[in-house]
Amino acid sequence: MKFDHELQEGIFLRRYKRFFVDVATPEGLELTLHCANTGSMTGCSTPGNRIWYSTSLNPKRKLKHSIELVETDERHLVCVNTARANQLVSEVLDRRIVNQVPDSEQFLREITVPGEKGRFDFGNETTLIEVKSVTWGNRGIGRFPDAPSVRATRHVQALRSLVKQGYNANLFFAVLHTGIEKVTIAAEIDSDYASAMKEAINENVKVFAYRWTLSPKEMTLDREIPFYLETS
Repeated sequence: MKFDHELQEGIFLRRYKRFFVDVATPEGLELTLHCANTGSMTGCSTPGNRIWYSTSLNPKRKLKHSIELVETDERHLVCVNTARANQLVSEVLDRRIVNQVPDSEQFLREITVPGEKGRFDFGNETTLIEVKSVTWGNRGIGRFPDAPSVRATRHVQALRSLVKQGYNANLFFAVLHTGIEKVTIAAEIDSDYASAMKEAINENVKVFAYRWTLSPKEMTLDREIPFYLETS
């Protein structure tokens, strides 16, 4: 995925009220950016680190700039705009390069399943895929979630229910952090989510992770990386 225009660079100053980030530009200006990330952005919000932002041409937007990439203390790049995850996954599904999904299948976005609350990111008559963005990394290990999430737990429980109904249910971790080599569940952050994940895997929900390379110009698929559950 190429950005519509090459991203502009700034320096992270602060994040507040969840959806606002203040940055300093190289010219010394201070801008307020929209932050499309509902998590805690653990490891991705160090004051003084470099960031990159996009600019919208939509005149109706209150904030025309959006934070896209941040540089971590270890100089890895992270895409913190979680809306990008579904765009990236849509691309690789269209290209038929996800090993866990038959290359003969086509997918629609935002699928509603009878008897289930909410929507699934991608699906068809036989297969459902829920996408989660992984942006928290430590010593090469990506951990999800970075904040307690009732919604994420509900998604896992719904995938379990779909398996019982005969669907192929998949949880796709889109790893948008260049320093992550493998992914696991952050049970210390959300024990309910960890429990739901263990039950889902035992009931044949497929769980897998793919990582992307990131730059201010584009984001491209790198490779599949291991997913594992930690043993207590």
